[in-house]
Amino acid sequence: MIVSEAIVKILEKENVTAAFGIPGAGINGLYKYLAKSGLIRHYVHRHEEACVHAAGGYFRASGKLAVALCTSGPGATNFVTGIYSCNIDSIPVIAITGQANTSQLGKDAFQCVDIARICEPVAKKTYCVTDPRKVAETFREAFRIAKEGKPGPVLIDLPLDVQNADIEFDPDSYVPDSFENPSPDKEKIREAIGMIKAAKRPLLLMGGGVLLADAAKECIRLAEMLRLPVITTYMAKGAIPVSHPLNAGHCGIQVGQPIGNKIFLEADLVLGIGCRFTDRHTGDVRVYRGERKFIHINVEPHEIGKIFPADLGIVADAKKAVEALIAEAEKNDAASRWDIADKIPDLRRELSRKTDYACKPINPHRVFAELNRYFGDAAVFTTGCGITQIWSGQLQEVGAPRHYLPSGGAGCLGYDIPAAFGAAVATGRQTVAVMGDFGFTFHVQELAVCAKNKIPVIVVIVNNAYLGLIRQNQKYAYGYEYGVEMAENQSIIDYVKVAEGFACYGERVFDPSDISAALKRAQESGKPAVIDIICDPAVDCSMGTALDNVREFVY
Repeated sequence: MIVSEAIVKILEKENVTAAFGIPGAGINGLYKYLAKSGLIRHYVHRHEEACVHAAGGYFRASGKLAVALCTSGPGATNFVTGIYSCNIDSIPVIAITGQANTSQLGKDAFQCVDIARICEPVAKKTYCVTDPRKVAETFREAFRIAKEGKPGPVLIDLPLDVQNADIEFDPDSYVPDSFENPSPDKEKIREAIGMIKAAKRPLLLMGGGVLLADAAKECIRLAEMLRLPVITTYMAKGAIPVSHPLNAGHCGIQVGQPIGNKIFLEADLVLGIGCRFTDRHTGDVRVYRGERKFIHINVEPHEIGKIFPADLGIVADAKKAVEALIAEAEKNDAASRWDIADKIPDLRRELSRKTDYACKPINPHRVFAELNRYFGDAAVFTTGCGITQIWSGQLQEVGAPRHYLPSGGAGCLGYDIPAAFGAAVATGRQTVAVMGDFGFTFHVQELAVCAKNKIPVIVVIVNNAYLGLIRQNQKYAYGYEYGVEMAENQSIIDYVKVAEGFACYGERVFDPSDISAALKRAQESGKPAVIDIICDPAVDCSMGTALDNVREFVY
């Protein structure tokens, strides 16, 4: 069997049904047989980076792995940012790149670049397959590595002569590798329950690993048993319903919320599950740690103690760990006596940031209030980077797992639209990409992909005519402003025409009372849509350098 045909059979055996890619001379050997698959639907993109973002969005929304494909040279190097974005957020994707013939490797042949070596620092694993006989074992291992433990992207580089080689391969003999993530040490689980019982003010911190392990329901049950306030990291947004009486919001120096920061700073013990303790969450680590104790549960041993030592570290799959904690808690009366648990609903109302602005130009906070009212939990949201992404994290109310898909660790402009496309393909849900006017121009060409495939992604532009986050950093950290003003984005630049040029619906909104109706018209158009909302350029975003010094702005 030709290697490329064998690869397609392997993808089918691995239950891949979606591929996001761009064909090219270096990968056409594989595309010949991909075209014959009756199980895999292929979507042609307009930029290689977008292929990886779409495959990542597909997994984030559904929990099902997809593949991204592209040709060699600049096609392959365009994969790098997408692979990095997936890797830092623990998103498994199989990225397949074409390559020159094996005899040309290292000889500066046309569009021949060592992409496997380039991607080594930003992928979970990379391969360049030069022996056709090793294709099956390479793919089997790659799929297992992508999914097991802390997930991540795996790149497989395929020279053209390897793609076209003839090998002995029986598809019926191919069996995907099985794996089992670690179970927790029982003694450490008992110790954890003992620490929670002894604490006066314990809380549960849910990280993105909880969603990856599909353990949100179990975490909520544990919190209810132990009466623990639940704080979510940014990557876990949506893991607990907004209205749940134990939902204490987010904690952090940017996408944190006043209620989350307040309750965290009052806590004396943190049960952190599937989290990383990264800088935008912790801020000043000295303030974050304080005198409180930390129990850190993570499937990846190297994550525990990476930022600061845990008082108790437990290496385990999040769901297995939480189930073990529940079982142990059932044997003990470990419920917290901290009275904050009864006050959370009231605190959530009292400490919520103002969003009901009626001014023109529109205050960006109002945009998110309208999104909350109009969509509720019916839509899946994506967002990339910048001041709009931070407002989104602070102000959007998302109450269902896998409904909020941010570019977390990378903060990648251009992630939003292709990720929303992938999420819509995976789930069939309404997807909404929320971004700033500058970020819109990164991978805007992917609107054509949405239109061609009749995927009605809605793009909401919070148009403040600035590089808003960079303006704010210049203003408060350095006392100057330069190179960040983009008044043209509210005047001579017409994003409605851009939308219409890509066969999408477009509308510009000037009055806050018109936002909801514009969203309704976008949905009723049946097309991908761009809603360009003209906002006040001067509004700042609440943030700080530590949990105890977040500066709030009210207008």
